[in-house]
Amino acid sequence: MRPREFALALAGAALAFVAAAADEEPLLRHRADIVVERPGAFVQLPLPVAAYARTQQPGLADLRVVDARGANVPFALLAPRPDEELRRERLREAALYPLPPRPPGSTAWPLPLELTVEGERIRVTRRPGAPALAGVPAGWVIDLGDPAARPADEPAPQALELQWSGPAEFSAAYRLEQSADLRSWQPAGAGQLLALAAPGGALTQPRVPLPAAPARFQRLVWSDPAAAPALSGAHGVRVEQRSRVLDEPVEIEVAASPEPPAPDSKQAAPGALHYDLGAVLPLVQLELQLPAGTQVAPVHVQARERSDQPWQGLAGAVAYRIERDGVLSRSPPLALQARARYLRIVPDPRAGTLDPARVPIRLRVQLSSVLFAAQGEPPYALLAGSAQVRPGALPLATLVPALDDERARFGRARLGDWQESEAALRQAEAGERREALRRWLLWAVLLAGVGGLGWMVWRLARGAAKPAQ
Repeated sequence: MRPREFALALAGAALAFVAAAADEEPLLRHRADIVVERPGAFVQLPLPVAAYARTQQPGLADLRVVDARGANVPFALLAPRPDEELRRERLREAALYPLPPRPPGSTAWPLPLELTVEGERIRVTRRPGAPALAGVPAGWVIDLGDPAARPADEPAPQALELQWSGPAEFSAAYRLEQSADLRSWQPAGAGQLLALAAPGGALTQPRVPLPAAPARFQRLVWSDPAAAPALSGAHGVRVEQRSRVLDEPVEIEVAASPEPPAPDSKQAAPGALHYDLGAVLPLVQLELQLPAGTQVAPVHVQARERSDQPWQGLAGAVAYRIERDGVLSRSPPLALQARARYLRIVPDPRAGTLDPARVPIRLRVQLSSVLFAAQGEPPYALLAGSAQVRPGALPLATLVPALDDERARFGRARLGDWQESEAALRQAEAGERREALRRWLLWAVLLAGVGGLGWMVWRLARGAAKPAQ
């Protein structure tokens, strides 16, 4: 066989070998049984940190759900829901008192009320001998109630909601003043109340915004009393806002571990504490667990996803643990929004060093769930661990079109112990041998090509030399 034919045959064999290896379906290395605790058409499986640690692709792309026969089961990744913001309004009745017209040439308003102090209580009464109001009131004095009698968990009112008996349509401008003792009054804003008749129903604006810290008494004065409505009631509006956690984060504790040597001396941080989380995790809170005694530690928190990446700063904080008269005070957890596998706590050198053996960290992480359809033949298993396998999760809307309606009926499952697949291990070892052999074949093809090229050059040179002779 000529050298050129030999090189072509060797190259063809190498290409066929590589193509045959590429056609082989990668096997997943890790397997854990799925224990269904509450059955359902769709079953939610919360993923533990161990599942994240056994994946080899970003975004959990190498997860699979299989049934007892090894057939794929359709599944989707269910991300944690953000906290739900709840808003509730509470109305508390307020007392209304008509405001008499201001006498001509006077700058003071006559008030039909007076305060009576009885011990620690303040009572509001009508002024003795106050004449009855004739005609349209110039405004209203509104008593929100004694702030001391308000429950401790009840916020101050943020607005007044007024009721009126007529007319059906009006637009009335007002100015608002407030006082704590019915003597000294301060401006508190201005606005307009209105009511409009419309085919679809009346359109009204019945609310009067209050200052951030409203006083007990509010004086509402009409710009044009003739155009104002006849008020029949008033309520203080208290708005309560709070967050409700829909998917509780998972809490883990991680001990300090040795940091790999830094290839760049600029990345070194003497005295820093290094933590390996075992997988890239979505972090929401971090708390430094300082040892017993009074401790104050100004620190910087750094993170990275891979050990060959440079460190990135996340936040700076002062962690403390203070014991005083038998009472222990701790610094609040540090809020984070980051993804990281490695964390580094760099203390301020002016505050001394921290003992890595005595300072673990407590983390709260938001982990996803696997949501799978309960089809096929149970029991089910979760597979993970391949850098080459294609993503296996369906879009969530494809798996469950009516997610909000179906969520209350989800089944529940948990993961059993993890095991390694012997077939996947053998495939990985065979792949390493093929990779080594592929490199040798490529070198052989390269050398054969160079030899064939040299042989052709020699033949051409020899053929050109004969006619010259």
